[in-house]
Amino acid sequence: MKYVEQFSALLECNTETEWLKTLLQFGREHGYEKTLLAVVPNRQTLLEHAFVRSNYPAQWRCTYDDAKLANIDPVVTHCLMRSTPLIWKPEIFSSKSQKGMYDEACGYGIRSGISLPLHGASGELGILCFVNDVPTDIHFHREALHNMPVLSLLRDFAFASSLRFAHSSAPTGIIPTVTHRELECLKWSAAGMDSGEIGLRLRCSERTVNFHFCNLRRKLNASSRLHAVVKAMRMGLIY
Repeated sequence: MKYVEQFSALLECNTETEWLKTLLQFGREHGYEKTLLAVVPNRQTLLEHAFVRSNYPAQWRCTYDDAKLANIDPVVTHCLMRSTPLIWKPEIFSSKSQKGMYDEACGYGIRSGISLPLHGASGELGILCFVNDVPTDIHFHREALHNMPVLSLLRDFAFASSLRFAHSSAPTGIIPTVTHRELECLKWSAAGMDSGEIGLRLRCSERTVNFHFCNLRRKLNASSRLHAVVKAMRMGLIY
């Protein structure tokens, strides 16, 4: 009963910021430094258009999104096709591309985790991950099994409380805070330049440009680079 009362706090959050802060705190209280929740409204929605909130490193999120790694991630596949939780182990990343993805993720502290599928009454699909940077050994497996009942209950409250934020669009009339370098990227993209050309213009790497656009898509609630440019123009950020 105490966990029901505790996790009910997610349903009472008035803002997305408050909700995410509360979810991340619950993850930490149960031993997981990183938490990610992702939801799409139905199977017809592209994975790159998912509502995703986490405290994963921003650089890894950009790398993951830009390379569309969700399409090869066995954790995502499991959660789309099944309802049972998945405790991570290196063997599930079996193909060459999956092994490369996992090795890179480990470099960002995303090494061991538990993923719980989300399946909504209206056809929503998603995933909730609790992650640490510890070996995926028998100790981690035992701890994961011990935590599973509580995390499954947390999953239900996290999913139910996330839907109003996932289904809502960005507030109108509010101009997001965009850095000078991000504005430069938007301006040169609007002029027809790709990441490599923008990088040369700004004297930075192509990867850095992609990182800026990843942040811009999040800030502008845009599904693509072009969408971000169009929204920036409508907001008067660029001309």
